[in-house]
Amino acid sequence: MKADYELVAIASSQAGFLGHDQVEAHGVSKAGIKHRVDSGLWVPVSRGLYRVNGITGDRNGLLRGATAILPGKATVSHEAAAEVHGIPYVSRGLSVVTVHARTTHDFPGVKIHRSLDLIEDHCEVIQSLRTTTPARTLNDLAAVLRPNALALALDDSLARKLVSFEEVQTVFGQIARRGRTGCAKMRRLLEERVGDDMITASRLEKLGLRVFERGGLPRPIWQYPAPWNPDRRIDFAWPHVCVGCECDGRRWHSRVTDFQNDRERDNLSLSHKWRIFRFTWQDFTQRPDHVIARLRDAIAA
Repeated sequence: MKADYELVAIASSQAGFLGHDQVEAHGVSKAGIKHRVDSGLWVPVSRGLYRVNGITGDRNGLLRGATAILPGKATVSHEAAAEVHGIPYVSRGLSVVTVHARTTHDFPGVKIHRSLDLIEDHCEVIQSLRTTTPARTLNDLAAVLRPNALALALDDSLARKLVSFEEVQTVFGQIARRGRTGCAKMRRLLEERVGDDMITASRLEKLGLRVFERGGLPRPIWQYPAPWNPDRRIDFAWPHVCVGCECDGRRWHSRVTDFQNDRERDNLSLSHKWRIFRFTWQDFTQRPDHVIARLRDAIAA
């Protein structure tokens, strides 16, 4: 039958699997399905899912079958989506999809996450697979990665411009809720890496002055003009000893151009016999003693 040839072609692209809707769409009746199962051509593996004997496939075929057959707009996600996007520090070779929370179907060889907030804007089609976007993928990975691996995956993705900080933060704001696995982990990373433009000058000044005062340091000058470039400003400066302090919005620089520009500024400051210390927002809020110790030694020297 023509239907059998067409269904075999579909099954070949889906690691040997066929969904009930696909079978019905090709005009195969319930009696026809029973005949193929009884004759050993097809093997029922779960509700509404059949495997065609003699057909195998690779992981992409498995994912293609899962996204085509599972209800609830099944989408490649988590580790599998990270591999599609080339996000590092994530296990490879895993077959993972996300479906709507009300979906109860299973798919052999595929790990299924269920979600109430798989927004259409968080999905795209890559290599013929419906896949979560890089920003959504990183947020989903927060549920399955250790903090260090998640931080490395996030920073690498930002540095390669695979995704912007704002995109990751926007998705986080759309799906974050109390009790969501990994939410607190991702919130901490985003707070550590929040850009300078998102930390208001008044907040930075107040925090810095409070830390310096508690540590017994001389009061610095805020937004001091850099001697090597009057158009540039040093966040906190003790010009009488040529010591400055810059507050970096992220624990590590995630943008290559930012990193290069900072190195150039550091070299210029050294040529003018200035020592510029760089601390993160996290340093100021969680390790103030470390900040004080480094600056106290520099000022005393």
